[in-house]
Formats: sequence, C-alpha cells, structure tokens
Amino acid sequence: MVRRTNSFSSGTAQIALGGILSALCWLFLILAGVMPTGRFFLLTMASLVIVVACLELGQRGAFIVYLATSALAFVYPNIFTGVMFALCFGFLPQLIVFLRVRTSTFIMRVVTHIVMSAMALVALFVIGIDRFAFGRFEPSNLVIVILVMVSLQLFLLIYHYVLRVFERFYMDRISPWLRRRS
Repeated sequence: MVRRTNSFSSGTAQIALGGILSALCWLFLILAGVMPTGRFFLLTMASLVIVVACLELGQRGAFIVYLATSALAFVYPNIFTGVMFALCFGFLPQLIVFLRVRTSTFIMRVVTHIVMSAMALVALFVIGIDRFAFGRFEPSNLVIVILVMVSLQLFLLIYHYVLRVFERFYMDRISPWLRRRS
C-alpha cells in the first residue's frame, strides 16, 4: 500500500513539504505536552503525520521529518513527550512501513509487536519496576508489568488497523486532491 505519489516532484517542493509536515507534527507534540488529557491520541496523530511523510517524501524524507520533529520535541514540550515520540510513536510507523515493503503482513506484525514489547519492558525497567526482581517480590509489580504489556498489545492491534484505514483514506481522498492542486 505504500507508494510515493510524486505530487511534489521538485526538490524545493519536497523540502517545503518536509518543513510543513515537521511543523504539523511538532504542533501535535506541543499539544500532547500541554493538554491535560488526550496525550496518546495526539501522539498517534503525530505518528500519522510521519506516515504522510512516508507516502509523500519516501522513507528518507520521513526519517528527516522524524529527526527534526524529535529534536524539536526535546526542546519545547518536555522530555517525556520527546522520548515517547522518539522511541515509540515516531519510530513505530517507520518500522511498519519499512517492514511492509520487505516482508509479509504477518511477519511485519510479529516483528512490530516484539520490538515494541521489548522497548516497553526496557522502559518499565528503567523507570524502576525492576526492583521486584532484585528486592522483595511484590505481586503488584508483576501485575503492573502484565497490564502494561496487555495494553500495549491491544494498542498495537488498534494502531495497525488505524494506520491501514488512514493510508487508504489518504491515498483515495487526500492525495488526489493534492495532486490536482499542485
């Protein structure tokens, strides 16, 4: 499903589009940092901007948008939002697009789930939930880890569906409109 639309063929137009997409993505990250609720929704919206960058600019252009937005996210909203975007919500759509081109859908989903689960476990252990392994065993810590992992798997299933629907919508409705306008 991933293909470049080539609606912006010149280098100047691609640079301008990359800047606009970086600004839009950063706007979602700023809102995620300052809004009291809806943080994960806004981070997901920012990751969909990365998908648009993949479709319009290719994987290299999307990676540049990702790097620029991640650097800007560390500057303004806060470190937590920047880390969440850089390690999860910005990395995930690029991983999915990269694997979708090279492997089957099943393998792409399995690899995505394994990589994101490993990253979530590392994040949990860095935060401090690993104390149950070294100190006194508390069942509540194990329950927290299990709940986080189950929630992550449900989120990834929903995210794959949302990503597929968004790509279809973008390719069917938005991309032809952009090509007509340019």
